[in-house]
Amino acid sequence: MHQGYPTEALVRFLKARDWNVQKAHKMLIDCLQWRILNEIDNILAKPIIPTDLYRAVRDSQLVGLSGYSKEGLPVIAIGVGLSTYDKASVNYYVQSHIQMNEYRDRVVLPTATEKYGRHISTCLKVLDMTGLKLSALNQIKV
Repeated sequence: MHQGYPTEALVRFLKARDWNVQKAHKMLIDCLQWRILNEIDNILAKPIIPTDLYRAVRDSQLVGLSGYSKEGLPVIAIGVGLSTYDKASVNYYVQSHIQMNEYRDRVVLPTATEKYGRHISTCLKVLDMTGLKLSALNQIKV
C-alpha cells in the first residue's frame, strides 16, 4: 500500500483527517481491513471474465493515461460525458475502477517516481464532459 514510502503514506492519512492522529489511525485501520476483506492486493490478478465482458466494460468506461505534467504527475483523462457504463453490472465497473487505481498506484506512480527522480504519489485527473447530458445527472445514485 505504501509502495516503499511508508512515511508519505502515513502523512496522506493524516492530511485526509486534518492532522487528527486518532481519526487518521482509524482511517488507516479501516482502509487496511477493507483491502484484506476485498482481497485488493490480488485484484490485478483477478480478471473480469469472460474476456468480451472485460472489453465491453473498458470500452464503455473511457479512462486513460494521456501523459505527464511538467512536474511529472501522471495525467489521467476520464471521458465522463461519453462513458456509458451500460455493458455490465455495477460490480464489474467497481472492480474495473479499483483495478485501474491499483495499477496507477503500483505501476504508473512508481514509474513516474523513477522517471522524474522524486517521489510522486498523486496524479492529475482531467474530466472530459463532452457529450454529458443533464439527464445523466438523474442517474446518479447517492
